[in-house]
Amino acid sequence: MDPAQFDAGYQEHAGYAASLEHLYGRLNTEALDPANFARVERNLDDFRAFLQPLGDPHLATPTIHITGTRGKGSTLAMLEAILLQAGYSTGATISPHLTEVRERIRINGQDISRELFASNYESIRPVADKMMRLANFRTVFELITALAFVSFKEAKLDVALVEVGMGGRLDATNIVSPALSIVTHIGLDHMHILGNTVEAIAEDKGHIIKPVAPAIISRQPNRARRVLEQRCVEVGVECWRMDHEVQIESMSLSDCGSEITVSTPHRTHPKLRIPLLGAHQVENAATAIAAADRLDADGKFNITAAAIREGLPKTRWHGRGEILGTDPILMIDGAHTGQGAHALSNLLDSVFTKRRRIMILGMNRDKNPDLFLNSFETLPDLVLATRAESPRSLTADELAETVREKGIRCETVELTNAINRALEIAESNDIIVATGSFYVIGALRRIWLRE
Repeated sequence: MDPAQFDAGYQEHAGYAASLEHLYGRLNTEALDPANFARVERNLDDFRAFLQPLGDPHLATPTIHITGTRGKGSTLAMLEAILLQAGYSTGATISPHLTEVRERIRINGQDISRELFASNYESIRPVADKMMRLANFRTVFELITALAFVSFKEAKLDVALVEVGMGGRLDATNIVSPALSIVTHIGLDHMHILGNTVEAIAEDKGHIIKPVAPAIISRQPNRARRVLEQRCVEVGVECWRMDHEVQIESMSLSDCGSEITVSTPHRTHPKLRIPLLGAHQVENAATAIAAADRLDADGKFNITAAAIREGLPKTRWHGRGEILGTDPILMIDGAHTGQGAHALSNLLDSVFTKRRRIMILGMNRDKNPDLFLNSFETLPDLVLATRAESPRSLTADELAETVREKGIRCETVELTNAINRALEIAESNDIIVATGSFYVIGALRRIWLRE
């Protein structure tokens, strides 16, 4: 994979470019065909051995560990904003990135600089090269995760918020010793790796729940909730569950965010404002609020109700119901599963009513475009089928065939021209929604910012 094609900062800093070239010379599991990923060995003991000569940076910073099928990134971003407002220095790992790889590592709410990315990567590079000689082939995700841990340790941060890459049990991040574990909504995704049932996926993700550290569990299918509850019993920790210990008392949605009232066993938070759009983000906000309350109740952090109230509106989270333009509305959203499509459908139906919908759609081969489109209560009026530069992507023609079978008007379009074509077609009261793949919306966001 040529980093110059998908990283907007590649041409801006020579050291950053050199780091990316070395990094993407490694096995990139995110770009693998799903059939091949199952053959990739994920060995946490080997990863721990890799980190040992770097000073075990994964153990240097108190950590909040977050997994889930949907909502984990948004929950992380809102909890990050609360902790920053409470006066704590924070690190965060997120995936995937949209514009530059360095977005995957944040310090105090800001993407790590290209300079710091390059300098810290140089400390990892000799160890990675040595492991290569020992036939221990570290992946792109593992190297980015190691770089995040090294960066957090060097910055002497108060807390790190670490997002799982895939699943939980064998994910590279599952070597941390969490102060709190969070499991957001679980559904059927990555089934070729995690299992074919929601119970199997919950069992895999539930392995981030460890002894000593309590857990926060978002709203779940009953079968997944029971698996997670059993995991908490097995390791002997208390959990706060959405719709049980944690309640959303009220919510009001608008095209600029939501107002919500949330109660936890610790306290009640009336009429909080969140900037992220849609009812699904209300649930994510409630999970973040519960996490903050739990950290405060346990005495691990001092997080006042005012910090929660003032921090939530400062949440920064790109690519999830993000509005790039307003005449017509141009939105990008990383929905790529049936669950994500259902949440996006609810957002459009509740907030952007009576607007003609033009959808820029690209999807990966391991996703189900038929299920994705069936999850929309109101189908788009026109789909522009496209393809990201990834071996995992469906071709535009393959995707268009599924779209047309549903009776939806469809054109195929090159990704580089997708926004311009949508703007040619759209009228001022329409809404253009780019979705289906983070590869697609990331590329479109880079194009939009560049132009």
